[in-house]
This record gives sequence, structure tokens and C-alpha cells, in this order.
Amino acid sequence: MSVLAAERIKLTSTRSPWWCTGLAIVFSLGITALFGLLLNVTMSAWKDDPSIAPEPPLAENVLAALGITGAAFLPGFGYILIMIMCALAVTSEYRFGTMRATFLAVPNRTAVLATKAGLLAVGAAVLSAALTFLGFLILKVVTTDEVGVNLSLTDGDTKIFYAVPIFIALVAVLSVGVGALIRQSAGAISLLIVWPVLIEPIIGAFGKYGRNIQVFLPFQNANRFLGMEDPGLPWHWGAWPALLYFTAFVAIVFTAAVVVVNRRDA
Repeated sequence: MSVLAAERIKLTSTRSPWWCTGLAIVFSLGITALFGLLLNVTMSAWKDDPSIAPEPPLAENVLAALGITGAAFLPGFGYILIMIMCALAVTSEYRFGTMRATFLAVPNRTAVLATKAGLLAVGAAVLSAALTFLGFLILKVVTTDEVGVNLSLTDGDTKIFYAVPIFIALVAVLSVGVGALIRQSAGAISLLIVWPVLIEPIIGAFGKYGRNIQVFLPFQNANRFLGMEDPGLPWHWGAWPALLYFTAFVAIVFTAAVVVVNRRDA
């Protein structure tokens, strides 16, 4: 319990978690609101000329998390900011030398890293759940009755409301692992941003071979679980196996971080 209390104090007494949380809230809800308004404009254009799209542009429950998870045409600013926050929670301690004092006070380094990852995962999951529900309410408010006809907590697909917290909890653990492995803020943050936003999409640009590789990439499988995957990819499994695949990837990275942290000097 003392380790948990110490990690909680360190997390809440520094500025970076608050800044990242605030920016995640603004970007997540702001993007959702803007996309809802864009759907209204698109619906007006579609009514004037139905040939511009085969079906009317309607808002679905899955769009409530658009600002968090992103989509094929938009990076997930919410989860990227959460990854930055979780990585900084580790790298900042190495930068300012507090990690050495932590390990002196608590020799069990595995417990320290696991507690930090668990606390961040739970906090990030709760935040993402709240933002997803608020995003749903915003869509209900900003969209017209025609556009928002499918927005419902009873008749609509509610998977997004529990899928997003699961995904966010996993990326929080992944970010702690990457931060512990690299130890430098710039390197850890760069890798966490470039991998899902640039590297994985670029691989898909290499034609058939690239798409065959993409189905084995971690964040593509996370998108598969969230229901935001590229429908053109040749998937070999469904949403829940994709979650297991992404979870295994996170577990491998975090386990590697635990091994490295226990073997090297603080």
C-alpha cells in the first residue's frame, strides 16, 4: 500500500499528468463536437444531391470515441496524449533522479513498475470511459434528429463504451513499459507516436504484401477490436482474438521492461 500511495502522490503532484489530461479532454471532446457538426453539413449536402454518397451520413455510437481512438483519416489525439502522460511518468523520474531514490526505498523494482502501470492504467481507463460517454452526449446535442437517429444507449451498439477503457488501459501499460526500456522522454514519446501514426499506416501502402503484414501489427489489431479497422485488410481473426493479440504484445513489452529494469542500474 505504501508503494501505491507513493506513486499516487508522484502522479498527482507533477504538472505533466495534469497538462496531458487537460489536453486529452479538450481534443477528445472538441473533435467529437466538430465531427458531429460536420455530419450535419454533410447531411444537408446529401439531401440536395444524394449522388454524393450511397447512404445518408448518420452518427453512430462508435463516433463518441472518435477524439480518443481516432480513425483511418484522423490520429487518435486522446490516446496519444495518454501514452505521452504514462511514458513521462517513468522517464521524468529517470531524468530527475527520483527513480534511484524510489528503488532504494522499495528494492522490489517489479512491484514499483507494476504499481505505476496499474495506477496509470486504471486512471486512464476511467478518464477514457468518462470522455466516451461525454462524447456520446455531445453528439446527441450537436447533431440534428436526422443525423443522430442511431445514437442510443439501448438500441445502438454499446461496445465502444467498454472497448475504449480496455484499449486505453493496455496502452497505458505499454507506455510505461516503453518508458522504462528507453528511459529518455524524447525517445519514448517519439516511438509511441510514430509507431501507430506513421509506421503501421505506411506499411499498408506497400500493396498486397503490406496489407498482409498489417494484420499482424499491434495497433491495427487494437483498431480491429475497437471496430475501427480498415475493412480492406485480409483479417485472419475477429475482434476478440485481435484484443488478445494486442494484449500479448503489451505483455511482452512490459515483461521486457521489468527484466531490463531489474538488471541495470537505476
